[in-house]
Amino acid sequence: MDGLHELYAKIDRQGRRALADHQEDVDPYLTAATDDRWGLALILRLPAHVSRNITFVLQTLRAAEPDLYCYPAADMHITVMDIIGARPGLHLSSQQLARYRQAVAATVVGSPAIDWHLAGLVLSPGAVMVKGYYSTALQMLREKLRTNLAQTGLPVHERYQTRSGHVTVARFAHPLHDPAALVRLANADRTLAFGDFTSHRVDLVIHDWYNHRVRPVATFTLTE
Repeated sequence: MDGLHELYAKIDRQGRRALADHQEDVDPYLTAATDDRWGLALILRLPAHVSRNITFVLQTLRAAEPDLYCYPAADMHITVMDIIGARPGLHLSSQQLARYRQAVAATVVGSPAIDWHLAGLVLSPGAVMVKGYYSTALQMLREKLRTNLAQTGLPVHERYQTRSGHVTVARFAHPLHDPAALVRLANADRTLAFGDFTSHRVDLVIHDWYNHRVRPVATFTLTE
Protein backbone atom coordinates (compact mmCIF):
# COMPACT_ATOMS: atom_id res chain seq x y z
CA MET A 1 0.00 0.00 0.00
CA ASP A 2 3.03 2.23 -0.42
CA GLY A 3 2.01 5.66 -1.60
CA LEU A 4 -1.74 5.12 -1.36
CA HIS A 5 -2.23 7.63 1.43
CA GLU A 6 -0.36 10.24 -0.61
CA LEU A 7 -2.27 9.35 -3.79
CA TYR A 8 -5.66 9.72 -2.12
CA ALA A 9 -4.59 12.94 -0.40
CA LYS A 10 -3.54 14.40 -3.77
CA ILE A 11 -6.86 13.46 -5.38
CA ASP A 12 -8.73 14.95 -2.43
CA ARG A 13 -6.80 18.24 -2.59
CA GLN A 14 -7.58 18.58 -6.28
CA GLY A 15 -11.24 17.82 -5.70
CA ARG A 16 -11.67 20.22 -2.81
CA ARG A 17 -9.94 22.98 -4.74
CA ALA A 18 -12.26 22.44 -7.72
CA LEU A 19 -15.37 22.41 -5.55
CA ALA A 20 -14.28 25.51 -3.63
CA ASP A 21 -14.00 27.34 -6.97
CA HIS A 22 -17.30 25.82 -8.18
CA GLN A 23 -15.32 24.17 -10.99
CA GLU A 24 -16.56 20.63 -10.44
CA ASP A 25 -16.50 18.28 -13.43
CA VAL A 26 -20.11 17.67 -14.46
CA ASP A 27 -20.54 14.41 -16.38
CA PRO A 28 -22.72 15.20 -19.43
CA TYR A 29 -23.28 11.52 -20.22
CA LEU A 30 -25.35 11.04 -17.08
CA THR A 31 -28.11 13.17 -18.59
CA ALA A 32 -27.50 12.29 -22.27
CA ALA A 33 -30.08 10.35 -24.25
CA THR A 34 -27.50 7.78 -25.33
CA ASP A 35 -24.06 6.64 -24.25
CA ASP A 36 -22.28 4.10 -26.46
CA ARG A 37 -19.01 3.97 -24.51
CA TRP A 38 -17.93 0.42 -23.67
CA GLY A 39 -14.71 -0.98 -22.27
CA LEU A 40 -13.06 -4.28 -21.36
CA ALA A 41 -12.04 -4.53 -17.72
CA LEU A 42 -11.09 -6.91 -14.95
CA ILE A 43 -13.06 -5.93 -11.87
CA LEU A 44 -14.02 -7.23 -8.46
CA ARG A 45 -17.29 -6.87 -6.61
CA LEU A 46 -17.96 -5.58 -3.12
CA PRO A 47 -19.53 -7.81 -0.48
CA ALA A 48 -23.02 -6.88 0.69
CA HIS A 49 -21.98 -5.49 4.07
CA VAL A 50 -19.56 -3.04 2.47
CA SER A 51 -21.90 -1.82 -0.27
CA ARG A 52 -24.66 -1.47 2.33
CA ASN A 53 -22.45 0.73 4.53
CA ILE A 54 -21.56 2.89 1.53
CA THR A 55 -25.22 3.22 0.55
CA PHE A 56 -26.08 4.57 4.02
CA VAL A 57 -23.54 7.35 3.58
CA LEU A 58 -24.72 8.10 0.04
CA GLN A 59 -28.23 8.69 1.37
CA THR A 60 -26.83 11.48 3.55
CA LEU A 61 -24.91 13.00 0.65
CA ARG A 62 -27.92 12.89 -1.61
CA ALA A 63 -30.07 14.63 1.00
CA ALA A 64 -27.67 17.57 0.69
CA GLU A 65 -27.26 17.27 -3.11
CA PRO A 66 -30.44 15.74 -4.60
CA ASP A 67 -29.02 15.74 -8.15
CA LEU A 68 -26.00 13.65 -7.17
CA TYR A 69 -25.70 10.45 -9.23
CA CYS A 70 -25.15 7.69 -6.68
CA TYR A 71 -24.05 4.24 -7.78
CA PRO A 72 -26.53 1.46 -7.02
CA ALA A 73 -25.01 -1.19 -4.77
CA ALA A 74 -24.96 -3.69 -7.64
CA ASP A 75 -22.82 -1.33 -9.75
CA MET A 76 -20.16 -0.64 -7.11
CA HIS A 77 -16.83 -2.25 -7.95
CA ILE A 78 -13.08 -1.95 -7.82
CA THR A 79 -11.16 -1.95 -11.09
CA VAL A 80 -8.24 -4.35 -11.18
CA MET A 81 -7.37 -3.17 -14.70
CA ASP A 82 -9.04 -1.21 -17.47
CA ILE A 83 -7.69 -3.42 -20.25
CA ILE A 84 -9.46 -1.27 -22.83
CA GLY A 85 -10.80 1.95 -21.35
CA ALA A 86 -14.41 2.73 -22.20
CA ARG A 87 -14.72 4.33 -25.62
CA PRO A 88 -17.49 4.94 -28.15
CA GLY A 89 -18.45 1.99 -30.30
CA LEU A 90 -16.03 -0.59 -28.91
CA HIS A 91 -16.42 -3.92 -30.69
CA LEU A 92 -14.47 -7.08 -29.97
CA SER A 93 -14.96 -10.23 -32.01
CA SER A 94 -15.54 -13.57 -30.33
CA GLN A 95 -11.99 -14.56 -31.34
CA GLN A 96 -10.52 -11.45 -29.73
CA LEU A 97 -12.51 -11.99 -26.54
CA ALA A 98 -11.36 -15.62 -26.42
CA ARG A 99 -7.72 -14.50 -26.60
CA TYR A 100 -8.19 -11.98 -23.80
CA ARG A 101 -10.01 -14.57 -21.72
CA GLN A 102 -7.21 -17.12 -22.20
CA ALA A 103 -4.51 -14.58 -21.36
CA VAL A 104 -6.26 -13.44 -18.19
CA ALA A 105 -6.96 -17.04 -17.15
CA ALA A 106 -3.27 -17.92 -17.53
CA THR A 107 -2.31 -14.86 -15.48
CA VAL A 108 -4.74 -15.46 -12.64
CA VAL A 109 -3.61 -19.06 -12.07
CA GLY A 110 -1.76 -19.11 -8.78
CA SER A 111 -2.56 -15.49 -7.95
CA PRO A 112 -3.50 -15.11 -4.27
CA ALA A 113 -6.73 -13.66 -2.93
CA ILE A 114 -6.68 -9.91 -2.23
CA ASP A 115 -7.29 -8.47 1.24
CA TRP A 116 -9.08 -5.12 1.49
CA HIS A 117 -9.75 -2.36 3.99
CA LEU A 118 -12.17 0.33 2.79
CA ALA A 119 -12.28 3.52 4.84
CA GLY A 120 -12.94 7.18 4.26
CA LEU A 121 -14.29 9.39 1.49
CA VAL A 122 -12.30 11.52 -0.92
CA LEU A 123 -13.56 14.09 -3.40
CA SER A 124 -12.17 14.28 -6.91
CA PRO A 125 -13.19 17.16 -9.20
CA GLY A 126 -15.94 14.97 -10.66
CA ALA A 127 -16.78 12.26 -8.16
CA VAL A 128 -17.01 10.96 -4.62
CA MET A 129 -14.82 7.95 -3.93
CA VAL A 130 -14.22 5.49 -1.12
CA LYS A 131 -10.57 4.83 -0.33
CA GLY A 132 -9.48 1.24 -0.72
CA TYR A 133 -6.32 -0.21 0.86
CA TYR A 134 -5.18 -3.59 -0.38
CA SER A 135 -2.64 -6.36 0.12
CA THR A 136 0.34 -6.72 -2.23
CA ALA A 137 -1.56 -9.38 -4.18
CA LEU A 138 -3.38 -6.69 -6.20
CA GLN A 139 -0.26 -4.95 -7.42
CA MET A 140 1.34 -8.30 -8.27
CA LEU A 141 -1.73 -9.27 -10.31
CA ARG A 142 -1.74 -5.95 -12.16
CA GLU A 143 1.93 -6.25 -13.06
CA LYS A 144 1.49 -9.85 -14.26
CA LEU A 145 -1.48 -8.82 -16.39
CA ARG A 146 0.42 -5.99 -18.09
CA THR A 147 3.38 -8.28 -18.79
CA ASN A 148 1.39 -11.27 -20.01
CA LEU A 149 -1.00 -9.31 -22.20
CA ALA A 150 1.94 -7.53 -23.83
CA GLN A 151 3.76 -10.82 -24.42
CA THR A 152 0.72 -12.29 -26.15
CA GLY A 153 0.48 -9.25 -28.42
CA LEU A 154 -2.95 -8.23 -27.16
CA PRO A 155 -3.59 -4.48 -27.12
CA VAL A 156 -3.87 -2.87 -23.69
CA HIS A 157 -5.39 0.59 -23.62
CA GLU A 158 -5.52 1.59 -19.96
CA ARG A 159 -6.59 5.17 -19.35
CA TYR A 160 -3.67 5.22 -16.92
CA GLN A 161 -1.65 2.67 -14.95
CA THR A 162 -3.49 2.95 -11.69
CA ARG A 163 -2.15 2.19 -8.23
CA SER A 164 -5.49 3.09 -6.70
CA GLY A 165 -7.95 0.69 -5.16
CA HIS A 166 -10.82 3.15 -4.82
CA VAL A 167 -14.54 2.69 -5.36
CA THR A 168 -16.27 5.49 -7.25
CA VAL A 169 -19.63 5.85 -5.50
CA ALA A 170 -21.11 9.11 -6.82
CA ARG A 171 -20.70 11.52 -9.74
CA PHE A 172 -21.87 15.01 -10.53
CA ALA A 173 -24.72 14.92 -13.04
CA HIS A 174 -25.42 18.65 -12.59
CA PRO A 175 -23.59 21.63 -11.09
CA LEU A 176 -23.61 21.30 -7.32
CA HIS A 177 -26.10 23.40 -5.37
CA ASP A 178 -23.90 23.70 -2.29
CA PRO A 179 -20.34 22.39 -2.76
CA ALA A 180 -19.36 23.50 0.73
CA ALA A 181 -22.04 21.29 2.26
CA LEU A 182 -20.75 18.29 0.33
CA VAL A 183 -17.22 19.01 1.54
CA ARG A 184 -18.44 19.20 5.15
CA LEU A 185 -20.18 15.85 4.84
CA ALA A 186 -17.09 14.30 3.27
CA ASN A 187 -15.03 15.68 6.15
CA ALA A 188 -17.32 13.93 8.62
CA ASP A 189 -16.70 10.63 6.84
CA ARG A 190 -13.02 11.14 6.07
CA THR A 191 -11.91 8.14 8.13
CA LEU A 192 -15.17 6.20 8.39
CA ALA A 193 -14.58 2.46 8.08
CA PHE A 194 -16.79 0.74 5.50
CA GLY A 195 -15.49 -2.75 6.07
CA ASP A 196 -12.80 -5.37 5.53
CA PHE A 197 -13.03 -8.30 3.16
CA THR A 198 -11.04 -10.68 0.97
CA SER A 199 -11.60 -10.95 -2.79
CA HIS A 200 -11.53 -14.57 -3.97
CA ARG A 201 -12.75 -13.90 -7.53
CA VAL A 202 -12.36 -11.39 -10.32
CA ASP A 203 -14.65 -10.79 -13.28
CA LEU A 204 -13.67 -10.04 -16.87
CA VAL A 205 -16.45 -7.88 -18.29
CA ILE A 206 -17.42 -5.57 -21.08
CA HIS A 207 -19.18 -2.69 -19.36
CA ASP A 208 -20.20 0.92 -19.66
CA TRP A 209 -18.46 3.78 -17.88
CA TYR A 210 -20.52 3.29 -14.71
CA ASN A 211 -20.58 -0.51 -14.60
CA HIS A 212 -24.36 -0.31 -14.91
CA ARG A 213 -24.64 -2.16 -18.21
CA VAL A 214 -22.44 -5.23 -17.98
CA ARG A 215 -21.74 -8.09 -20.39
CA PRO A 216 -19.94 -10.84 -18.45
CA VAL A 217 -17.05 -12.52 -20.27
CA ALA A 218 -15.53 -14.80 -17.61
CA THR A 219 -15.05 -15.23 -13.86
CA PHE A 220 -11.76 -16.37 -12.35
CA THR A 221 -11.01 -17.70 -8.89
CA LEU A 222 -8.03 -16.50 -6.87
CA THR A 223 -6.22 -18.94 -4.60
CA GLU A 224 -6.87 -18.98 -0.87
